[in-house]
Amino acid sequence: MQQKPPHVLAIGSFAVHGTASLKTFITILGEKVLPVPSLLLNGLTNMSLVKKFEPPFRDLLQSTLDLAVSRNLELILYTGYLGSAEQAGIIIEMINAYRSVIKTIITDPVCGDHGRTYVPQEVIERWPEIIRLADLVFPNFTELKLLTGNSLDANDAVETYAEQFKLLYPSLKLVVTSIIEAEKIGFETFYDEALKYLHELLPKNYGGSGDAFLALFILNHFYKKIPFNEALRLAADQTYAMIKNSIEKGSSDLVLEINELT
Repeated sequence: MQQKPPHVLAIGSFAVHGTASLKTFITILGEKVLPVPSLLLNGLTNMSLVKKFEPPFRDLLQSTLDLAVSRNLELILYTGYLGSAEQAGIIIEMINAYRSVIKTIITDPVCGDHGRTYVPQEVIERWPEIIRLADLVFPNFTELKLLTGNSLDANDAVETYAEQFKLLYPSLKLVVTSIIEAEKIGFETFYDEALKYLHELLPKNYGGSGDAFLALFILNHFYKKIPFNEALRLAADQTYAMIKNSIEKGSSDLVLEINELT
């Protein structure tokens, strides 16, 4: 009997206007994703007139997991943006209660970028509890500093903070994104098969590009069965092509023309 592919239970924000977070995951992963919004917004937070709306997070997450059990699904649990510090406790509770159907836990500890934070301190302080339960974690360079107790203006090499992180969480596969070196940007992995992969910096960046990179990695590795590092490289190439395409189109939002890139 052929084994059923897993579904991705994706926790993150959902914005009506703009391209990021759950909208990105839904576009790239399609029917494979079970989206559970941690926060609803009428637009991305860098837009004017943005309003936020609180979803029934506990009830939606628990009932989604109940349905997954009843449907005999295996899950990849992805946790991204948290709408509140309290949601961290709910997620941990649900992981412990439904661990039999959650086969892999991927964490993107969303809390800042480009040297600044954009979530409350109490959210940042709860991320370590979720990270300890994860298999893979994808902080950007700013988040790596925050999660290792360093100041945002610290200027050591990424390897220094990665070593501190691995002392805190020795069993995790760590992938650090948004590393900038000599007019190039990319990611670096820290586990048995280390890899650094960079592209030339483009004249514009887009919110949601990190979400696209992670969703494409999941698609490449867990569904197309591409080896881990190769799946990361391909996801980076695909995301870079998306950004270039978006710039060429003059788009204010990241254009997810996935059929052309996969």
